[in-house]
Order: sequence, then C-alpha cells, then structure tokens
Amino acid sequence: MMRWMSILSWSRTLPRDLRLLFFSLFLWTFGLGVYNYVWSLYLTQLSANPEQVGLVYSIGFFAAAISMIPGGILANKYDNRTLLIVGWAMSIPVPIMFYFSRTWPDVIPGLIILQLSAFNLPAMNAFIGALGDQRRMSSAFGAVYSAFPLGLVLSPAVGSLLLGWLTIRDLFWVSLALWTASTIILFPVKRQPPRDVDSKAPLFELPRSRQELTILVFLFGSAVAISITSPSFLPLFFQNHLHLTAAQIQLLGTVQSLGSAIFAILLGRWAATRNPGSTMAKELLLVAGGALGIIVAGSPLLVIPMVFLLGGARAPSYVSYSLLSNMRQGRSRAGQWGFYLTFEQLGFVVGSFIGGLLYASSHTNVLITTSILFIALAALAAFRIRKGAA
Repeated sequence: MMRWMSILSWSRTLPRDLRLLFFSLFLWTFGLGVYNYVWSLYLTQLSANPEQVGLVYSIGFFAAAISMIPGGILANKYDNRTLLIVGWAMSIPVPIMFYFSRTWPDVIPGLIILQLSAFNLPAMNAFIGALGDQRRMSSAFGAVYSAFPLGLVLSPAVGSLLLGWLTIRDLFWVSLALWTASTIILFPVKRQPPRDVDSKAPLFELPRSRQELTILVFLFGSAVAISITSPSFLPLFFQNHLHLTAAQIQLLGTVQSLGSAIFAILLGRWAATRNPGSTMAKELLLVAGGALGIIVAGSPLLVIPMVFLLGGARAPSYVSYSLLSNMRQGRSRAGQWGFYLTFEQLGFVVGSFIGGLLYASSHTNVLITTSILFIALAALAAFRIRKGAA
C-alpha cells in the first residue's frame, strides 16, 4: 500500500504545468477507461465479427498515424498549449456520436475524429521535454505518461459497477463529462511558443543514427505486438474462453491498467539510473510471459497476474520517448516526434488488422504471436539500445 501511495504522489515532483497535464491526461483516460475494455464487445453488439472489429481498430489507428507528422509541423509553428487544448476539445463530441450509433460502421466517423485528436502528441512530448529535468528525462516522461494507465486503473471498475444499472451505450455519457473536464484543466497552462529552430525547420527530418533507427523499429514493432492482442481481442478472448461478463472483463481491465501504471513509473526510474536497453528487455520478457500465461491459465483467478504483466507492454515505449528527447536536442519538434510517432501509430494499424485475421482462425494465435514478437523486441532492446548513443 505504501508503495502504491508513493507512486500516486510522484506527480508532485513535477513542475506545475506538467502536473496540470498529468491530471488532465488522468481525467481523459478515466473517461476512456469507462468503456475501453468493453469497446470490442460493444462492436459485436452492433453486429461486427472479429475481422470487422480489427478493421474498425485499424481505421482508427490509421487516422491517428496520418495526424502525427502534420501534428509535428503544427508544433513547429504554434504554441504547444493551444495544440493541447484543441486536441483535447476534439474528443468532446465523440461519445455522443458513439451513443447514437446503431450499426458498427456508424462508429467510424466518431472514431476517426477521436484518433485525429492525437495530432497533438508531438506537441505533448515536446512540452514534456521542455519542462522535464534533462538529467532524469525518463522519469519525467514516465511520471506524466503514468497518468494514462492510472486513469485506466479505477475507471474500468467504475464502468463495471455502472454496468449493473446501465448498458455499454450509456457509459458514453460518463466519458463526455470527464473529457469536458479534462479539457478545462488545460486552460491555466502557460504558453510554450515554438523556438527558432522549430519555425525554420524542414517538413521532414529522418533518423540520422543507428540508435534513432533502432528506436524507430522498436516503436513500430512494440505497437504491432500489443495491438494484435490488446485492447481489441483480449476482451473477446475472455468472453469466449473464460465466459466472463462485460462487468468482469472491466475488472480485468483494471488489473491490466494497474500493471501498466506501475511498470511505467518504475521502468522510468530504473532506466534513468541503469542501462535502458537491458531494463526494457527484462520488462518485455515479463510481458511475453504474461501473454503466454493467459493461454494456459484455466480460471479468472489464475489469469489475473498474467494480465497484470501484460499491462507493462507500453512502458518500454515511454523510455524510448525519453531517449529520443535527449538524443535529438536542438532538432525541431516535428523532426523529434512526428516521424517516430507516425511509425508507431502505423504499427497499431498493422497489429489490429493482423489480430483480426489471427483471431478469426484461432483465438490463441493472437496471444502466441504477441509473445513471440515481444521476445524478439527484448533481444533488439538488449543488444542495440544504449543510453546516450547517437
């Protein structure tokens, strides 16, 4: 319990504006988590089959992917605060669109808007990089990004409780309220105008070192590996194999998010003082073990620790962000983030599409493939990623 309280209080060490960003991201992801772990179940209620579930996820991630480089270019030209607020505000009408959907294609316009709102990710990463401690940048990124899994820790449990009285469709009104509040929190944040190097930068800046290329491959591969299984097809696996209800799947989502939050913070701390590549590799091996453990676990109780381990899948990517932030100092915001985040989002597109095909052929294929890919990524991180290499 003391360890958990320490993790929750870590955000107090951040500068004021990063604390506001942390709490805004926390509320936004809380609104997402209310329905996120039963989103694929909602799609099946709208008559989608597994391939169509994968297609919907792929379309959403593709929309996010094509927004990354334009988002980086906008971050070169405009104030980061403005871009953060605009991106957050774009998500506000989406829950209403989801609520009134009657077939699975009806959710696509709202999903595209939601994913296009991710255009401000380059601005958010540049915002963190400008205010974080340069000597412990992985800690700053880990602390701020931990708001994402922390917001998803309690929200699935709240969603599970609400499903005792409401339908999945009704949960979108809760998301609407939380996303509106999260946008308002960003208004007191101070402006962060573009630097001279940003406004004069070329539109595209490609990786220029072996380390940068390795991180690009790692971000793409990590996105492919996790999106083959989660969050798209893991709930369907639990429903089909363990015969869990939507409320019970939400509770497992809480466990997964708890693992994500703890590993994001702890891995950020460890990577700040140790070899980040080997630290990332050890974590990825735990994630691979969790994916395989879900297959062999025969009951909901046995699957809980495996889901917790799988929750750490995104933590190594946050360490990669911190490495890029330090390696590419002096580069523009677009060059520092737009290209890399584009490839990462394309990884989610590929993974979701492949996951749909694999799940339709055999439900266990998604978890086996995820595990194999994470083992390969662990080897890549252990042998090719080093602190300070450029």
